[in-house]
Amino acid sequence: MRYVLTPFFVFLMIIGFGQKSPDAGFIEHLMNREYHKEVVHLLDEAEYKNASPRLQDSLNYMKGWSLYSLKELKRSAHALKLVSSPSPFYHKSRFFAAYNHAHLTNYKKALETLENIKTTDDNLQNLKHFEKSGIALLQRDYKAFDQQFDQVDTSYYPIAKASGNMERYAQKLKAHNKKSPWVAGMMSALVPGSGKIYAGKTGQGISSFLTVGGMGFVTWENYRKNGWKDFKTLFFATVFSAFYAGNIHGTVMTVKITENEFQKEYDNKILFHLHIPLRNVFN
Repeated sequence: MRYVLTPFFVFLMIIGFGQKSPDAGFIEHLMNREYHKEVVHLLDEAEYKNASPRLQDSLNYMKGWSLYSLKELKRSAHALKLVSSPSPFYHKSRFFAAYNHAHLTNYKKALETLENIKTTDDNLQNLKHFEKSGIALLQRDYKAFDQQFDQVDTSYYPIAKASGNMERYAQKLKAHNKKSPWVAGMMSALVPGSGKIYAGKTGQGISSFLTVGGMGFVTWENYRKNGWKDFKTLFFATVFSAFYAGNIHGTVMTVKITENEFQKEYDNKILFHLHIPLRNVFN
């Protein structure tokens, strides 16, 4: 049904909007029905720079929210930040714009957006500290995290559960012993498989030790019996060298991948719990 209606919406835009400002009620109706692509298309095509400030704020909010729903976070942040302070959508727009920047790893802009939010409301100030603490944790800036989180009232219902999780994630990250790819590579060079065990991949480490060690033993046996000039000795020595070098390279990559996966997992958890309070406050 949606794809049948879309051309009709475009037709309404052409005959109804013309050079006039868009009908905010109609745009809101589309947004509430989750026709977000249509909302963005209509507002991209419409001219409303000369509309009243209140109407501009409403349309920028609806455009930004629709872009957010479509996961076009960069454009969403831009539109949401056009919403001015007199608008009832101002605080929601700025907090979600900051969240969009954080999701895009533009932490500097996220913090600047939060810092510039105008409010005297204690609950919103509390939310600002919480969001800033989460962004600091995304940056792995534990000092800044502690400074912001110490100012968070964790009893405030919309953030109570999320703040408990955030504090736990901070403790896990602070206690995390980051593995060195260089150390893992050296360990695997000395004892094949030991670097993967160091990286926490015990099964892979044992498998590597048996594979490389077995190939080394076969090479040594052929050398002992037939010498270096024998074809089988050269063949097994070549295979052993390939396995040995591959194991070192594989170990280094395993440590890097494992560390990246760990960090990414916590980034996703932090972003998730930054998002929940925003939904709770601005539902």
